[in-house]
Amino acid sequence: MWIPTQLEAVEMFARHFEARYRYGSARRARGTAEQLKAKGDHGGHKIWNDVADIIDRLRQTERIAHRRHFEMT
Repeated sequence: MWIPTQLEAVEMFARHFEARYRYGSARRARGTAEQLKAKGDHGGHKIWNDVADIIDRLRQTERIAHRRHFEMT
C-alpha cells in the first residue's frame, strides 16, 4: 500500500489546484497562505506557500515547453 509523503501530497494537490484555477492558482494559494498566517496557522501557511511555489514551477515549465514547441516549427 502506497502512502504519500507530505511533499508528494502537496505536489498532487498543487497539480489539481493549478488545473482547476489555471492562471490565478498561485495567487489564490498565496492568498490562502496569508489568511492562515493571519489566523496564526503557521503550518498551514507553509503548506499553502509550498503549493504556490510548486504551481509557479509548473507554470514555468509549461511556458518553456510551449515556447520550445513554437521554436521547432
